[in-house]
Amino acid sequence: MLMLLKEMPFNPRFAYTHAIVRNLCIIERSRAVVDVLPLPPAYALAMRQFARQRATASSTAIEGNNLQSMELVRAVVGHDRSDTDMQQEVRNYWRALEWIEEKSSNPSFVINQDFIKGLHCIILVKGRGRRGNRSNYRSNPCPVVNTVTGAVEYAPPYPKDVPRLMEELEEWMDSERAASLPAPVRSAILAHRFVSIHPFPDGNGRTARALATSELWKSGYELKGFLSIEEHFASDRETYYKSIQMGLDFNFYEGRHDPDHTQWIEYVTGVMAKAADTVRIQAESFHKHVHNEKYPWERLSRRQQQLLTRLLTAGIAEGTRELTFSSADMEEWYGVSRPTAREWLSEWRSDDFVQPSNPESERVKSWKLTPRWNDFVLKTVGIALERRRESPQVK
Repeated sequence: MLMLLKEMPFNPRFAYTHAIVRNLCIIERSRAVVDVLPLPPAYALAMRQFARQRATASSTAIEGNNLQSMELVRAVVGHDRSDTDMQQEVRNYWRALEWIEEKSSNPSFVINQDFIKGLHCIILVKGRGRRGNRSNYRSNPCPVVNTVTGAVEYAPPYPKDVPRLMEELEEWMDSERAASLPAPVRSAILAHRFVSIHPFPDGNGRTARALATSELWKSGYELKGFLSIEEHFASDRETYYKSIQMGLDFNFYEGRHDPDHTQWIEYVTGVMAKAADTVRIQAESFHKHVHNEKYPWERLSRRQQQLLTRLLTAGIAEGTRELTFSSADMEEWYGVSRPTAREWLSEWRSDDFVQPSNPESERVKSWKLTPRWNDFVLKTVGIALERRRESPQVK
């Protein structure tokens, strides 16, 4: 069996069912509406923040993180040596989504082993400051064990088989057959194969969900950054786990090495269809507020846009009128060195994007947005808080 695994390339099997086709049609319809529908800038930024917050909360909640809404947003923008593991997990996943956003904006971006190891390293980083570069594949069996009964729920492939299996997955992702599939189908297969290989000692579930998002965004299915499929996975965890298992044997070598993915693809495309349709409905409701405004952040770099989202999150959490931050915050949020953070701040100051909080001081200890951008973010904070009051289900 082990020799067979090494000799046969990964060639996923599935069939298009009526449900899969219907789900794909819903996704495409929602995508078409959201991509062309003009929205007021402040409402659009609020929707991006909501989506990222829900994605972070939901993906970490599946793994047992129980931080509530306001605890989560404070964890995203804060950092303290006494932070809990849950707070660190939240910040890591948020940063992973930012990293995916940066990578997917590059036309030459590909999902390969190097990217996967980098993504996992961000998701599992411990402590403050700069991140490492890449994670290593596991060297131990690492079975998935039921914490209540102690029973083995999943026995992944042997560590010695992991590098070859990941190489086969990378080769498939780069193949013409994979490229010919609809992006939601390709995303579903990528996530399932990855989590079946279980290549890392920990964090495989979060990384699999982040990989699904990576493939969707890379393929133009980010829906302006409003899409969050993780929350729909988390809404019914029993169905989520049951769909991953697909009724297969708990041992990878007894059927999971070459399964029929139809059941999983049907489930995932259904989740994507529900998420995309939710975004479409929200976008259509916000469209009534349009006054032919252009998105003011279009000229900003991706990192500057991410800073707006983080400060929006801080405003929601703290309700402050002056959204200040430090170079140490920049180091933590972006995982860069202090000289790099200072270099960015100097450039952004020249762009009239940020300014020292106390310009009269010789030593700059904190920064804030220039009045134009600060007013814009505070306006969005008001919209976000109003949206929460109107819709308590928004997390």
